[in-house]
Amino acid sequence: MICYQKITDKFYFSCLCLAIIIAIAAPISTAVTSVGCVLMLITWLLSGKAIPSLKIAYQQATGKIILIFFAWLFIGTLYADTSWNDKLNTVLSWKKLIYTFILLGLFYSQKWKDYFINSYISFMGVAAIVGVILWLMDVVVREGAGHDAGIFMTNYATQSTAFIAALLGCIFLLDQTSSTLKRYVLGLAICLFIFNIFFISGARTAYFALPIAVIFAIGSLYSYKKLPIIIAITSILLIGLVLSSSTLQQRVDEGIKEFNSYDTSLHISSIGVRVIFAKNTLKLIKQKPILGYGTSSFKSVYGQYVTAHYQGWRALTTTDPHNIYLYVCLENGIIGLMIFLSYIFIAVRQGLQDTFYGKMAASFLIAMTVASLFNAYFKTFPEGHLLAFFIGILLANNKNTSTKKITHA
Repeated sequence: MICYQKITDKFYFSCLCLAIIIAIAAPISTAVTSVGCVLMLITWLLSGKAIPSLKIAYQQATGKIILIFFAWLFIGTLYADTSWNDKLNTVLSWKKLIYTFILLGLFYSQKWKDYFINSYISFMGVAAIVGVILWLMDVVVREGAGHDAGIFMTNYATQSTAFIAALLGCIFLLDQTSSTLKRYVLGLAICLFIFNIFFISGARTAYFALPIAVIFAIGSLYSYKKLPIIIAITSILLIGLVLSSSTLQQRVDEGIKEFNSYDTSLHISSIGVRVIFAKNTLKLIKQKPILGYGTSSFKSVYGQYVTAHYQGWRALTTTDPHNIYLYVCLENGIIGLMIFLSYIFIAVRQGLQDTFYGKMAASFLIAMTVASLFNAYFKTFPEGHLLAFFIGILLANNKNTSTKKITHA
């Protein structure tokens, strides 16, 4: 019996370690993330903690709403006019939320949360230094769109997202530590992340999402009564970044020009195509607002519509409108959208009820919620996995166990 317990404990330990590795690898390597997820599930099943952890996850409000959302996704497959293969693939594209559900029942130990955030910030700190060095040397690591000098993760949007998570973590750790040395190190790390996001990366969503997340994070730490002061200071810093970053200025200027010319331009653009996607999706939503067209229906419904109404790049089909809320509303209706928004609201509320790590998770969720107005980050592979693991690990709690209890000796 003792031998069996030791074996299951090792599997449990491996499962937790793999979860941390996956969260770090998600923005960088699809292969490592995919293999890691399979191994994590195997070790989780062999750990003897599967059933107890699921019960713990279900006890949490965030866990319950995730299951409700999946139930509605399955209901949506019943009236979607697509093949069952497409329906299954679409449901599986939301599997990141299942990882969140599993992790909610595993990472309630303070010790393992410490391991995770310290490992994540340390690795991303090194990554930020590498990014600056590559940028200074004008080295392009990966060829293709979104891979300018200094970008070595999946793309510039993913790299910015990874650094946003680390930056928010540093803000919370900075507030908690009393060590002068650690405060200097965390401050330096924040500066490195800011430089990477605003000076090296061209991810416009990050320019928009990060300030809002920072305001939310600082407000959760120092009281939202000080919100006007927090907004004022953040705004001043943001103006300084806008004035000093040629990369930011160029990307914002490009975005404005693309938006103003989307209706007349002969060439496709990042902003222009998003506007067209949004306008067409809204028109389709108005035809079936309550239930939507069913899970997996977006590609076929949207494709049929634009083929009949447009020519050229405006007739381009897509699997999502680069807006997660429009995507959910078209496929699963207003009901599905309300359930999805409830997940965000409940997860944020659960995070704010925590004294530390939960607020960190809530802040990153706010950043991704804002960014998902322009990208389907809850479903994309790198950002979706990073978000799922970040939220699941840091939001986890067990009402029947002290959060300071060490789960593995």
